[in-house]
Amino acid sequence: MTIGFDGIRTVDGNSPLSYYDRVVISSLGMEYPRDTFMVYSPYSTDDRGMSWLLSIANVHNKTPYKAINKWAWRNCSGIFTDFYRHNVKVYHGLDGILPSGSGKQRVAMVNTVRDLTFDRYMDNYSWLDAVTHKMRVKKACRRANRVIATSNYIKNELVDKFQIEPGKIDVVYTAFRDEYTQNLTDKVFLDNVKSKYHMPSRFILAITDFSSLGNLETLYKALAEINDKTIDLVLIGSKNNYYKQLKHLAAKLNIDERVVRVSSVNKHNFMALYALSQLFIDPSLMDGMGQTLIEAMICGTPTIASNSGCHTEVGADAVLYFDPADHHQLARHINTVLEDDNTRQRMADAGKKRAAQFTQQALAHNIMKCYNQALGKE
Repeated sequence: MTIGFDGIRTVDGNSPLSYYDRVVISSLGMEYPRDTFMVYSPYSTDDRGMSWLLSIANVHNKTPYKAINKWAWRNCSGIFTDFYRHNVKVYHGLDGILPSGSGKQRVAMVNTVRDLTFDRYMDNYSWLDAVTHKMRVKKACRRANRVIATSNYIKNELVDKFQIEPGKIDVVYTAFRDEYTQNLTDKVFLDNVKSKYHMPSRFILAITDFSSLGNLETLYKALAEINDKTIDLVLIGSKNNYYKQLKHLAAKLNIDERVVRVSSVNKHNFMALYALSQLFIDPSLMDGMGQTLIEAMICGTPTIASNSGCHTEVGADAVLYFDPADHHQLARHINTVLEDDNTRQRMADAGKKRAAQFTQQALAHNIMKCYNQALGKE
């Protein structure tokens, strides 16, 4: 069977959203070697991450065969010409958007929704962008044969806010990459990564896009309040205007020398930073996937998260949770983890056990099940 994907994000090596796409497609490609997976994008790429994905024999990047406007090709009926040429049976919209046109009768449609921040936190979008995003997602979900939500949190939002029929929505959680269970005890590897990124001797790790949704103000205030004034905070994310505002807050709280920012990390080194950190924290206000929680837990890193979004359903009892507006509660949790070795070990063990169910194999099987349902085979 041939499966097509909306590859607009997949081929964008600079986009955090491309990571999820590549995990999905690589999981399917490796688990189902007899099937063919086509990544449709208006343009090709020389990005190294995409090159790795295309090294899987049954994964291919496809650009328009014939199209006057490549962007219209992606969203309108023009792309169906390529579907017919490649005998595509199922098209998977990974970015929450499906092409319009009459070709749906010959190609089953599956739509993934992983992010609804444009609906809840419109201050991070222009009014026009927020309205456009909402219209596109709602239209694609109604047009799709099956809808994949990356958490029950997202599913409930689709039902309550977008009036999507719950019976056509499947919850399929994301996965950690298989390599995350490798090299975690290799001291040479860990030391090399620590040296490469100039990591502090002891640090708390957080991954952020430096937006108001990241809720870093609460994390900064908690860092200023904890008992251990020698531990640093490492933030992974690109610098922007919001980060500059946070610099002023850090100076005011007298923690500016304890905050270290790393703009980007090679995907093969992420697991080392999780393993090297004393603690991972996700203070974000609205997370629809829980990707970083899963990755931190599988690396055995004690994890704290806000009780917002999908965090509680992904982390279950392996994670400590806090009210995202209560920096005092977060500070108490940090103190507990840093000062109590028994708590640290218990959380590390519970985290590994919890994350072990979010495998690439499980992800691939659950998504393939959705494809078969879309085709009326189940």
